[in-house]
Amino acid sequence: SQDTDKKHAFYLLQIRPIVDSKEQFNENLNELPKEDLLMRTNYALGQGIASEIFDIVYVSGDNFNATQNQLCAYEIDKINKQLTQEGRNYVLIGPGRWGSSDPWLGIPVRWPNIASARLIVETSLNKYQIDPSQGTHFFQNLTSFGVHYYTIPHAQDERNFLDLDFLNGIEPLYEDKYLKHYRFDEAMVVKTDGKKGVGILTKAGGN
Repeated sequence: SQDTDKKHAFYLLQIRPIVDSKEQFNENLNELPKEDLLMRTNYALGQGIASEIFDIVYVSGDNFNATQNQLCAYEIDKINKQLTQEGRNYVLIGPGRWGSSDPWLGIPVRWPNIASARLIVETSLNKYQIDPSQGTHFFQNLTSFGVHYYTIPHAQDERNFLDLDFLNGIEPLYEDKYLKHYRFDEAMVVKTDGKKGVGILTKAGGN
């Protein structure tokens, strides 16, 4: 039988804020035309709209090698510093868990290395499919600074996709073996319905 006099302890591992009803979306983000979007996911964290974003920093899968994740972190830090000095926010896209302490599971950036990102996106590759972190490593920063966090699953469909054909058809502002930095003349817009877990990033010039 159970000892009814024994005291029990309950520990909270993580509390995620409830979406403010005043920030609800009237539009259905899943119904927006796919051709107008660079990405959509039904695995989104965050709430609201982030606009005036002209830059994307993308860790390409072309030459991806998990043994080089630490080097990728250094390169991302350099780009982040430059964009911060220019007063530019950006979208950060790459495979694996952002901020993982294990470089085999993702690129081991710290928050100061990516602090100007307004949207952080986890992707996967054919030979690199890691269980998503859903922003766990940066949760306090995401909520404090209103940063959006998306996961694009490996099996993509109308509701979960990243239009890499569109992205690969654009000339990068900067490119090295692992990273591509894109800059657009018109702004992209991030919209996240946190209650439904749906998020989108428009193509440049979209709204």
